[in-house]
Amino acid sequence: MPNKSDIINAVKNSDIFLKIPELKGATVKLKPDGSPFFYTGGFNMVFQLTEKSQEWAFRVWHTNINHLKDRFQKISQYLSKQKLPYFADFIYDESGLLVNGELADTIRMEWLDGLLLKDFIEKNLNNKGILLKLAEDFLTMCKDLHNHKISHGDLQHGNIIIDGENKIRLIDYDSVCVPDIEEQEEYVTGLKGYQHPSRINSKNKTSLNADYFSELIIYLSIVAIAENPKLWEDFQVKDSEFLLCGEDDFTDFSQSKIYNDLSHNASQEIKDLLNIVVEYLSTPSYRDLEPFFTYLIPPKIIQFSMDKEVIIRGQKVTLLWNVNKALEIEIDNGIGKVNHKDKKEIYPNQNPIYKLTARNSYGISEQEIVLRIFPTPIIESLKVPMPDFESKINLNSINITSPKIDVSINLPDFNLNLPQFTASSVDLQKIRPKYKPKVSIFNFSKIYEYIRKREL
Repeated sequence: MPNKSDIINAVKNSDIFLKIPELKGATVKLKPDGSPFFYTGGFNMVFQLTEKSQEWAFRVWHTNINHLKDRFQKISQYLSKQKLPYFADFIYDESGLLVNGELADTIRMEWLDGLLLKDFIEKNLNNKGILLKLAEDFLTMCKDLHNHKISHGDLQHGNIIIDGENKIRLIDYDSVCVPDIEEQEEYVTGLKGYQHPSRINSKNKTSLNADYFSELIIYLSIVAIAENPKLWEDFQVKDSEFLLCGEDDFTDFSQSKIYNDLSHNASQEIKDLLNIVVEYLSTPSYRDLEPFFTYLIPPKIIQFSMDKEVIIRGQKVTLLWNVNKALEIEIDNGIGKVNHKDKKEIYPNQNPIYKLTARNSYGISEQEIVLRIFPTPIIESLKVPMPDFESKINLNSINITSPKIDVSINLPDFNLNLPQFTASSVDLQKIRPKYKPKVSIFNFSKIYEYIRKREL
């Protein structure tokens, strides 16, 4: 693998060692001492070349990237096909530079001039309209990237340029993810003050969701500074490695200085964005986040239902609900505020209408469900069929009298007068009942009425 000094020497003599036909005759930007002007990154060195009137960022790797070669080729091909205005021309050239007798692969990108994000914000601190337009353009860019299935992977102030026409441009594509390389090993996880803790603290795969957290942090910072320029000085943004939120703030965001300041002094729009940050941080993995701009619409009620439609008063019913993009959810009838997705057992006695109300700054969504409740049934009367006998027996002739018992003390014997039974003239074993339509009615209403009076 070529070392840095060999690369510098080869670029300085580009007329000899540069092997890309499209860059034939290109000149290299030099320092006052005559050596090439360059930036050094973790994987590569970036030089500035000019070919005719076109300026290029020319990248040469100083570390072994054989395992990344296929990845960069696929990124280059995909971005070239999409032709989004946020990306510079990105061309992967095999064997683009001869370095110390070996041909090395290179990447050339359109050289972008403009102000880095922080410099642009500082320049326009007191121009609220320009900063709000920047926030709007940034939001549009986020939607475009999602629609075209691209994540930059390292959105932060150092990788966003505002050009001379106030257009947003992105640089540094080492962390870009496109569909063809999704779920590959991730080598760049982004600047900490812009990333969800789960992306920083664990080994991850490339994902098209990688930008969701940083997009929210950047958008929130721009609109908050536009609303209150004093935040720039209060949080020493110029000299920090972040905008308004530092990596330590994400440990306990609701207790952070920036949260305390914005939640007490900012507009409702800013407070709503803060609540989205809180919800993001309560989500274990950044891969499960949804784009923040999907919260900028009224909430969506996915489900609000009961496991029964009809009950008898006092029976148990289970309420189920699932709501998206709400910052506050409430169910009436004494239930109160609830989470986005949950269930609750209730025992309704009256008022069978339940209403769920979901709110955010962009609207209110409501849904009602009606439960049919019947009173506890009361048996007013009971019809019981009674048997009627074909043969009737007169039992009046049986004379039963009470026994006479002498309970005197020390008497050896009891004197019992046993009852005398008259023998039946009919064999009782042969009697068979015969049912007829005749019924007897037991009326319970008077019994219930009596019980109610006793309870009063």
